[in-house]
Amino acid sequence: MQGIIAAVCCSFIASTIAYAASQSGGDPIDALLAQLKTPEPDARIAALRDLQTSLDPRIPDAMLPLLSDEGNSIRRLAARAIDSRWWQISKEKVPQFVEALRHNEKSEFEDETNMVARAIGLLTRDYTSNMFARSDNKRWVAYERFGLPCLIDTQTDSEELLGWPRDERLGLELFLPAIGNDTLSESVSWHPAKEAVAFLILQSRRATTVWIWQHRFGLRELERSGLIKLLHPKGVIDEPNPITAEVKEWKGDELHVSVGWGRYGEEQGGAVVAWDLSKHSWRVISRAAPANH
Repeated sequence: MQGIIAAVCCSFIASTIAYAASQSGGDPIDALLAQLKTPEPDARIAALRDLQTSLDPRIPDAMLPLLSDEGNSIRRLAARAIDSRWWQISKEKVPQFVEALRHNEKSEFEDETNMVARAIGLLTRDYTSNMFARSDNKRWVAYERFGLPCLIDTQTDSEELLGWPRDERLGLELFLPAIGNDTLSESVSWHPAKEAVAFLILQSRRATTVWIWQHRFGLRELERSGLIKLLHPKGVIDEPNPITAEVKEWKGDELHVSVGWGRYGEEQGGAVVAWDLSKHSWRVISRAAPANH
């Protein structure tokens, strides 16, 4: 029964978009913008999701009415669409957008209030919210955009989306805060003195990895193949799926990363590895003896 309902919904959405496209001369963006005005919530959400990666300059203004939508998901996606296009909104229009967003600051839904806080912070250049993580020297601001880490250089008022385009061979490559539209407090670790930062990335449904960005040296991804080679000279781990990697701490020029592998309930292994900011290389610090959980 649920499959039939889903099929009917998809059919309805597709036909509505097709109708909107026919009315707009066939331009897909025109069709999706028209779709935002349909009375059907599922159709509005579908259009919003399809517009998420578009940079059409009409999108921010089209989001304003949706901030008052009856649906929490639509309001949240509208706030997200506004904040990811903060640089497209002129200074003259910023007060209008901020005022509209503030109406949703006290929503009962945490994911919505998080997106609202982030949108307001980006528009007003106020990065004190826990939706941002700022470098110690205050130059760099990290936040999540399109499910990836994004860095703002406050000296140039420009930004860089890290890991884009995604490499589908490596799995999800999803910045952890994107799950649940969460804060950055557990997923970003800035070096206390240098312009370097580590991000926690979901690589698959059960495996995490770490990305490291350093000013002037760019992004370095801790890939599973490289990790296996680092931990075993022959490139073999007894149980290589899943492998989890999480930030442990910064120690001097090194980022210490805790690594674990093995299925729950079976023999598992672990290690601590470190990335050296000066040498730009990994090394193994310690290995834990496998333990039967």
